[in-house]
Amino acid sequence: MTKIRWGMTMVLVTLVLLCVGGCKEQMKEELLSAASKPAFAAVEETARVATPVAEPKDGQALFQQHCAVCHPGGGNIINPDKGLDGKTLAANGIVTAGDIVSLMREPRPGMSAFSKELLSDRDAGRIAEYILQTF
Repeated sequence: MTKIRWGMTMVLVTLVLLCVGGCKEQMKEELLSAASKPAFAAVEETARVATPVAEPKDGQALFQQHCAVCHPGGGNIINPDKGLDGKTLAANGIVTAGDIVSLMREPRPGMSAFSKELLSDRDAGRIAEYILQTF
């Protein structure tokens, strides 16, 4: 039982690290390979049976999950001159939700890419709309 709990804890920590801030692909592979295979398999089977299907998230919740680490309050901890406010976005040629999604998929230096596997087009669009309406 202790091994299962330890394995579940490792999987949970790994998943949180993968979700927060949009990790680089190499980081994801390293984190996943660090998880113990037998414990991971047992936890995966338990999670599949016991975990209910997650409800769709709104733009704000998705932003908090994927973006807020680097963009708290619409700012930018990497480059303070590249915040998410409308004036700054427009000055950089980003004026539509599609522009934001494109930047998420193929970011500029300093930002992690958000692949379609990590973040669906629908969820990326929800985040983009939230950014445009909020900041």
